[in-house]
Amino acid sequence: MPALPAIDPTIVSIIRDDLRLTTWLLLGACAQSLLTLFFPTPYALLPAVLLLSYRIFKVSCMTAGLIHDTTQDQVIKDRFTAQLSPSGSFEAKQATDEEVVVFIIGARSNHPLSRFAPGFLQAGDYFQNMWKEAEADRTGSGYLGRSSDMLATDNETGNAIITLSYWRSMAHLHAFARGPAHRAGWEWFNKMTQSHPHLGMMHEVYAMPKGHWENIYKNFTPFGMGQIKRPVQGESVSEETKRLLSPLVLAAGPRWKSMTSRMAWAGGLQD
Repeated sequence: MPALPAIDPTIVSIIRDDLRLTTWLLLGACAQSLLTLFFPTPYALLPAVLLLSYRIFKVSCMTAGLIHDTTQDQVIKDRFTAQLSPSGSFEAKQATDEEVVVFIIGARSNHPLSRFAPGFLQAGDYFQNMWKEAEADRTGSGYLGRSSDMLATDNETGNAIITLSYWRSMAHLHAFARGPAHRAGWEWFNKMTQSHPHLGMMHEVYAMPKGHWENIYKNFTPFGMGQIKRPVQGESVSEETKRLLSPLVLAAGPRWKSMTSRMAWAGGLQD
């Protein structure tokens, strides 16, 4: 039997957070009421009771270590840090020895229909086209990677999506901004906001010289800079695209053990 296609967890989160908790409860109540119209009460209640019992049983078994704990998937059980190597090399020679530019970009729907408002899903298509263009030539574009999409939590429904992206220099980011995919998205947005004023967009840029950034993770899934990929030299473009290395290194030893040592500062305060 063929395996069912995997569902993007971001899509699940977006659908879940587009409705208020009270709306989900009312939808469940309506579904339960419909079941009672067609089946005797004990049978109508059975699906909810079985599903709840299954989830309680599963969580209990994971907590007791009887079955695989899915909450630990992709968690790295140690202290680790993300470090950049010079373009094309395999290993970071010194702590934070490269410049990093952080480009934060977000879209928001100020509309009762949230992300299903006119134009918002189309904005997502432009975002994806921009990332695809940057990923197509990581070495030339200076694009290092991006974080998982993050949903805003400042209101009842998370109708804003924020993404952190990482670049080797401001020159690379400026070239990306002048590229066809970004220009197409920006021109579309400026045109659409005249007829769709509920569409919102933002960005922030932080240029961090070498020695002025650092990161640390412990018992955490790769996130932010931990999700980027470092292109290394290959004999051909097709080979190079296959050789994208993770920047994660074990945060042990004098070079990586403290915040200041990871920033190549003297002293080495512990974190």
